[in-house]
Amino acid sequence: MLNTIWVISDNPENAYELTSKAKMLGDKLIVYLVGDEAAANNAIGYGADVVKLMSLPQNTIWEQYIDTILKDVEESKPQLILLPETRRSKDLAAQVAARLDCPCVTDSKTLEIQNGKLVLKRIIYGGLANKEMECEVFPLVVTISPRTFQMDEPADRAGEVVHLELAGESPVQLVDRKEKEASAVNLEDAEIVVGVGRGLAKKDGLAMFEELAALLGGEVGCSRPVAEDLQWLPEDRYLGISGKQIKPKLYLCAGVSGQIQHVYGVRESKTIVSIDKNENAPIFKVSDYYVVGDLEEMIPALIKELK
Repeated sequence: MLNTIWVISDNPENAYELTSKAKMLGDKLIVYLVGDEAAANNAIGYGADVVKLMSLPQNTIWEQYIDTILKDVEESKPQLILLPETRRSKDLAAQVAARLDCPCVTDSKTLEIQNGKLVLKRIIYGGLANKEMECEVFPLVVTISPRTFQMDEPADRAGEVVHLELAGESPVQLVDRKEKEASAVNLEDAEIVVGVGRGLAKKDGLAMFEELAALLGGEVGCSRPVAEDLQWLPEDRYLGISGKQIKPKLYLCAGVSGQIQHVYGVRESKTIVSIDKNENAPIFKVSDYYVVGDLEEMIPALIKELK
């Protein structure tokens, strides 16, 4: 077991997931969280011993807390610092590692202690290979994609809540803050996703994919060309290494060739079913079940059977 682990997050849900995992690896867990008292108490329930709350600054960005956070290093001497693999947290992770002059492992998929060593695995070369690393030098900064680990049920436990103060002015000034337009769908939460690829010849064919998804109680996702090149679907429907990464109970796709960039985003689906007229389609290699056939015939046939 490690002595002290930190979790740093501007999103409570990400903090809960990392906290739930971290409590199995360390004796003391300190969580730095942008949130309120309720979020702090939830984090304690998931395993935090101390929660240090960071209020969202009015005139600057939340990363300004980095100076305040790093003042605690000498006192608590964390061996492991975990952050979610999000756009803003990746930037913060790099800053923390640089300031502490320590290693930083991004997008780790596993995190275990084996024979007294911290063992991590991450995917490299765009999903073509796995890399396993052993760490014996601390501190270590690690980023982990949201929804990588299962969260335990929160327990009724006690902990300490501390409100952090900003450490002076920041050279970065926040001029305006606007709410991001809510997406029509959150594919990461969908239990069933129906994927459409470039094998679909015409845009009006999307209607049958939407009908199939509705019958299954799922959502429609797509490969990159459908969203970015053809613009038949919005970018928040794109599944892949630079798009959404999903873990549904079922991923059913048709006309998706199965390039590694796409497979990276769907590889953790519990069951993958694919349809393609090319009997050598790469998607078949990662599918639990597949059908060699024309999607223009197969999708309507599935819809008919489901009805």
